[in-house]
Amino acid sequence: MNYNYIIVEDNAGALKNLQTALKPHQGFREIGVAHTLAKGISLALKAKPHIIFLDVQLGDENGFNLIKEIRMLTAEIPFIIMTTDFDKYAKNAVNADVLYFLDKPIDPDELEIALQKFERRFLELQNHITLKNSEGHYFMQLDDIQYIQSDNNYCRIFRVNQPIMHISKTLKEMEAILPPPFIRIHKSYLINSKYVKMLNTSKKIIRLEIVGDHTQGEIELPISDLYLETVKNQLLTAKPN
Repeated sequence: MNYNYIIVEDNAGALKNLQTALKPHQGFREIGVAHTLAKGISLALKAKPHIIFLDVQLGDENGFNLIKEIRMLTAEIPFIIMTTDFDKYAKNAVNADVLYFLDKPIDPDELEIALQKFERRFLELQNHITLKNSEGHYFMQLDDIQYIQSDNNYCRIFRVNQPIMHISKTLKEMEAILPPPFIRIHKSYLINSKYVKMLNTSKKIIRLEIVGDHTQGEIELPISDLYLETVKNQLLTAKPN
């Protein structure tokens, strides 16, 4: 899926820095730039972006006021990623329900984390994902994904009553964007905990209920030491005794 964003920034150098950092992220598309608070509000309401990259200080104006104005004018609030030179605004950013806080100049690794956090949160709300393979773009419900297996720089996706799908993403990339109830259990496996039937922490195995093309049963997958504590914390605390 392609995501749209706008940038509200009054400093030409900072704007160029952010645009350059965003350029490699082909799934994200710029649809507008505003240099003042008023124009930023107008652009956000008109363009309806998925994300607003918002500078905290726009001349003498405060970027947080843009969030307040948009909240009063529409129920569809874009995700906000704040950018600033001043650490003192971090607490305000958290209090204002800002998705992420980026320091200037933009660090590419931090930007990557921010975009992954956005996509994960977006998927939680939408409950679907769009993935591309050699045939085209596939739209699938997250609940239909049973587990994902690493295949070098590719992944094999096992879905309910659907053929296995191969995509050109690594398991690490899938882990970064998939929200709960997906759990990484091994260097080769990412599972949907909705399908967990049994967990044995001593033997370090997990059993999933599988519903496939003309088949129904269970599959047993290994849990590596690296992910054992995470699996225990997420599954044993989330499920009733």
